[in-house]
Amino acid sequence: MMSWTEKMSTRIAKKIVPNGEAYTVGQVSHGIEIFLLQMFGAVILITISILLGCAFEAIAITAMYMLLRNFSGGAHFNGVMACLLSGTALLLAAALLTKQLIFLNNWASSLLILSATIVSVSINWHHAPARHTYVEIEEHIRKRNRKIILTMLLIGCLSVQFLVYLDYKQLGHAFSFAVLLQSLLLHPLAYRAMGRIEKIIFMKG
Repeated sequence: MMSWTEKMSTRIAKKIVPNGEAYTVGQVSHGIEIFLLQMFGAVILITISILLGCAFEAIAITAMYMLLRNFSGGAHFNGVMACLLSGTALLLAAALLTKQLIFLNNWASSLLILSATIVSVSINWHHAPARHTYVEIEEHIRKRNRKIILTMLLIGCLSVQFLVYLDYKQLGHAFSFAVLLQSLLLHPLAYRAMGRIEKIIFMKG
């Protein structure tokens, strides 16, 4: 049975995809569905983060995370609601943790940023971007995306280190958790873990 986002995205895709187009209705529909989920998830995330008092951290982490993930892809659940709820929960958890690290001094903050960047660069170097489910990505496009991701990570690391020097530590911490979350969800272990969780919990019955 199709979810409401699948029905809506398929209806929109059928209207905008002409005959003979390189991309099928299913491929365009999938992209539209992702966009709809992101918008719906953003409303939920902002609402809950305001209630929890971590809206700034949640928005900063989500913006940096989504920017990287749009180029890298990564593990996610197949079910629409499972994907939405788990993604929102992870981003909120990262925001709450970021808010608690305000006590770190500048040296500790810089070390956290540097460590997170090294881990993220290493994982993205070996695994980015993820193989797309619907469209086979040509190797030169994968190499281009990998270069973009690594460049963003390095520029981001240098930029937030400067912000830490200016005493904007929270942005540096937000960057650290954003890049860690993006890279960890790109690792093969994340795919296996999500596959097992989905079988145990979301696919039961």
